[in-house]
Amino acid sequence: MKKSSKSKVKGVAIFIVFLAVAMTAYESYGKKHSTTSMDFKPSANEYRDLKFINKAKIGFSTANVAKAKEGINQIMDKYSKQRIRKQNEGSFGAYVFSIPQDKLYTVIGELETLGTVGPQVEQIDTALVNLDSKNESEKLASYESELTELNKIRQPATAQNDRKEALHSLIQSSRSNLDKLRNSDNLLLYLTLSPRQTSGGWTSLLKSTAKNFIKWLITLSIGAVLVFYGTKLLMYFLSALGIRSPRLPGAGGYGGYGGYGGYSNYSRYASRYGSNSKRKIKRIYKDKDSSSEQNESEGTENK
Repeated sequence: MKKSSKSKVKGVAIFIVFLAVAMTAYESYGKKHSTTSMDFKPSANEYRDLKFINKAKIGFSTANVAKAKEGINQIMDKYSKQRIRKQNEGSFGAYVFSIPQDKLYTVIGELETLGTVGPQVEQIDTALVNLDSKNESEKLASYESELTELNKIRQPATAQNDRKEALHSLIQSSRSNLDKLRNSDNLLLYLTLSPRQTSGGWTSLLKSTAKNFIKWLITLSIGAVLVFYGTKLLMYFLSALGIRSPRLPGAGGYGGYGGYGGYSNYSRYASRYGSNSKRKIKRIYKDKDSSSEQNESEGTENK
């Protein structure tokens, strides 16, 4: 193999090695840091705004996401009284539902068999703790009775219309409080699901990196060989069809692509009209007079 060809092969080999290293680094570390996540803000806001006397928030992570999702579905089917949100995005999930208050630790125990139960926060709405169901029912009846009497007035004054608006708000609030008090034995649970990151240490990392590097090295090497021979095959095919590529000035062609207006044409004409030509050349001097020419010709004849 010529020295120039060896240099070209060496350059291509170095390029393939560097490209394999870059692809390995991207696959090993780039994908790890670009793991998609989930926006828990909408579900967290919904949990915050819902009025329940008892609330609980649990963070949950697992290495087997599919099994965990199936287990959460079974928990909701078994214990939930009201399903408010069930959101799955890839390996993440957010669930808002109510369960009997005495079933909270039962649910936590079942979650522990599926993964790792993280932070747990239990809350009590103090604004509803002091409410009494009997007093709230009496307030609601009083508001509704007053509103009925005001509705009987055919031409109510401005103050009476304002009072009617206020009564509508009070009635709505009392009904909402009564609904919450009826659910005082239930608990609003907010459960978040996240994948657990597993790591096998430096040995596992090195094995994975080496495997990826060898995979990319083989793939790129095969690709380079296919490109090289594919290009040669394409050039032969084009040459067979009579399609010739444009020739750069001062450069030779590929196969039958050379020999047009180049050195070969020049050398052909130079050999025909070069310095070795034996053609005779007759020279005529204008400065000589005709008599001298005649004397020269007579002298030549006498000789």
